[in-house]
Amino acid sequence: MGKTLVLTRLTSLAITLAVVIVIAYGFARYVRANGMFFPEKYPEGMWDTRFDVAPQDVTIASTDGVKLHGWLFRATKPDAPLMVFFHGNAGNITERAAAAAELAKRGVSVLVFDWRGYGKSTGTPSEGALYDDALAAYDFGAKIHPDIVAYGESIGAPFAAYAAKHRRVRCAIIDSSFPSLMDVGNAHYFPLGYFAPRAMRTAAWLNDAGVPVLVMHGKRDDVVPFPLGVKLYQSLRVRKEMLVSEKAGHCEIEAMEPARYYDAVTRFIDSAKSSPAPRPRP
Repeated sequence: MGKTLVLTRLTSLAITLAVVIVIAYGFARYVRANGMFFPEKYPEGMWDTRFDVAPQDVTIASTDGVKLHGWLFRATKPDAPLMVFFHGNAGNITERAAAAAELAKRGVSVLVFDWRGYGKSTGTPSEGALYDDALAAYDFGAKIHPDIVAYGESIGAPFAAYAAKHRRVRCAIIDSSFPSLMDVGNAHYFPLGYFAPRAMRTAAWLNDAGVPVLVMHGKRDDVVPFPLGVKLYQSLRVRKEMLVSEKAGHCEIEAMEPARYYDAVTRFIDSAKSSPAPRPRP
């Protein structure tokens, strides 16, 4: 009788555990599919383009025919590198335009584009499709200038790292991001991050790319907690630097400490010019 009772309880516990795992897995998949992208479609945003450096409208064709809209801010220097700006999961390019124009004034051309479903871009955002968008934006930019800097902001960072792994870049700049989706998932929904062990592997892909990396993070970041930025930095096995802001929250260093931000970004890009170019990976 005792053995039967124990067996019954163990079976019940196993069934309960299995149900909990299935529910947790389903919730993790739901969050991954529906809780990562918050686009602002045109006319939402600040579409006044009266900047010190006037942007050029560009259209980028992704591999499945989706049309991505972007702005190209050209620096006056003929040998200026081109930054491809992979922005985060909210808003659209209008929120990044002022920084792009300022970088162009300082000698770095910038291509900032909207993911599918954002701004004036067509389509609907999804995790898988954004990898195609990232490579399409890189390939478009490389036709303008082959000397590319990959800039990844927040959730745009893993896509920037993916492009850096599969294409040739001078360096990568990572703003307010995380080592992997597993890490950021566990930070917000522990232990659901373990259901995405190989997704958005920012640190691993940057190591594969083998290029210099500048990591930037604010200590007051409540979206991607500062310790994740530190973990990303510590996970890198490439030439690296880290810019830490005591004042900034999520993606706020440019606004809170503009002098430090622009000096760090432009200096790092210049310093990476002498680094040996890695072989792009398949």
